[in-house]
Amino acid sequence: MQKIALIIPCYNEEKRIKKELVVSLLTQSSVDVYLANDGSTDNTLAVLEDITTNFKECCFVINYKQNKGKAATIYNAANDLINMGVYTHIGYFDADFSTPVPEMLKMLKELYKKPELFITGCRVKLLNTNIDRKLYRHIIGRIIVTLVNLRFKLGVYDTQCGAKIFPVNIAKTAFSAPFLTSWLFDMEIFIRLKNNDLMFNGREYPLRNWKDVEGSKLGWKTAFKILKEMYILTSNYNVKVS
Repeated sequence: MQKIALIIPCYNEEKRIKKELVVSLLTQSSVDVYLANDGSTDNTLAVLEDITTNFKECCFVINYKQNKGKAATIYNAANDLINMGVYTHIGYFDADFSTPVPEMLKMLKELYKKPELFITGCRVKLLNTNIDRKLYRHIIGRIIVTLVNLRFKLGVYDTQCGAKIFPVNIAKTAFSAPFLTSWLFDMEIFIRLKNNDLMFNGREYPLRNWKDVEGSKLGWKTAFKILKEMYILTSNYNVKVS
């Protein structure tokens, strides 16, 4: 029997995180949800605590008092959950629910079919799909993936989608050490998995609906930070020859 924990990292999400969406996920699935507060300076913590009021057995707040960024929050929360020793799978989704609840439920359904595999969301425009993504974000994303794949040959179309679930044995490798990057930590996960021959244990799940939500912190200026992080990746990770 699978016991799944999903992390939702939150930093100053007071106005973006929707209680009704978290409730919808909780009432339509059997997962445990961990709302990880990353040292927010607004009323995010109070909002998160309110969400858990009627779901004490399956929805929890992890309150990190110091802001360390999304990558560190997911890393810390994932290791906290791994150390509990009660979960078979650990994943994370973005607090803005750009991956809608119905898509989350479909990913969970796929996971139940093959629980030994990790599953990661994939945003690609296909016939009869509704992938509403800002053009500049799409361009930045494709450039990043292309350049990193040239070196590491990950074979992943969409590394940056914030919708991922891992069997705990694979999660231990994905979150084996603090991330060296903040914007590209998803790529670090895939590099670690490839270097440990675990990429064959996963699949990309094409999302039918996904939407950029206003308030995203990714903009054109971020591209320069990302270039620096790409250098960090190439300097600190070896290339695994397939």
